[in-house]
Amino acid sequence: MKVYTVHIHPGDAEPMENAILIREGFNFWAFLLSGLWALYHRLWLGFFGLVVVSILCSLAVMFFDGGPEMDFALALVTGIGFGLIANDLRRRKLAAQGWKMTDIVAGKTQSDAEHRCFERLTISKLRVPQMQQTTISTPSTGSPSYP
Repeated sequence: MKVYTVHIHPGDAEPMENAILIREGFNFWAFLLSGLWALYHRLWLGFFGLVVVSILCSLAVMFFDGGPEMDFALALVTGIGFGLIANDLRRRKLAAQGWKMTDIVAGKTQSDAEHRCFERLTISKLRVPQMQQTTISTPSTGSPSYP
């Protein structure tokens, strides 16, 4: 089972229509195509961070007179690190843009998780009772009476 966080934008008329599900855990595509993945998701600071880290790795290889093995090892470690934090960077970007995390769902696929999320939403709408006015105004002041 894969676990997803559900993010909605509160300003939308129908918030679940544009909901974004982000998978928890390691992101293979961010590991494999780090820079392109960051640009695709418009994570500008993440992309520039990758550029700085790769420049520092290249400088370390030159300074320590490392060969292609050291260059490959540093690129591998950088890719694994970015793959581990990539989905968290997306969550932070959405939170900065005003999106709210509303739910955590699990499913075999993303569409299964979306289905479960919509089921929970409809069930919770059915269970929410209508708010009834429980305060009674006193005739002299018009303010609620307290026991």
